[in-house]
Amino acid sequence: MTKAEYQAQKEKESGNEVDFEKDISINKYKLDEECLSHSSLYFRYSSMQADAKTRVSKAKDNLELVEAERNLAIRKTLSDSGTKVTEAMITSVLITDKEVIEAKNQVREAEDIFMKLSVAVQAFEHRKSELDNLVKLYCSGYYSVPNSGSDVKKDINEQTSSAVRRNLNKK
Repeated sequence: MTKAEYQAQKEKESGNEVDFEKDISINKYKLDEECLSHSSLYFRYSSMQADAKTRVSKAKDNLELVEAERNLAIRKTLSDSGTKVTEAMITSVLITDKEVIEAKNQVREAEDIFMKLSVAVQAFEHRKSELDNLVKLYCSGYYSVPNSGSDVKKDINEQTSSAVRRNLNKK
């Protein structure tokens, strides 16, 4: 189990599982609730992004440490066997070393999570703009029920009544 899988399982068990699609969506009929919840959602994803950035730094530090340890171990092994040690040889052995490959994969996973969370935070900035626009539309009466004049209502009622009478007279 990789560290990312372990973290995802840990979040799932603690109830901190994120549902980005749900969090980013806006219910235009509950704008008050959406506006109130936006800042906490933004904070949640921003905090997760900051944590992911820290994990990237730690993974890079771990990669450097693993590369240094494996470099020393490879040099010692090659010198003990009497093989002439060259930088090209050490580099080629390091590239194929399982521990180095695993450390590089951890860096890639951490960077992937960080980038996805960066996109999520950016999406929440767009969500804020969308909320602002929807509130402006609501305040301008965009979502209101059309209000026609009394003359129009009277004409519609007369037309409906006459149509009903004609249909009743046909029978």
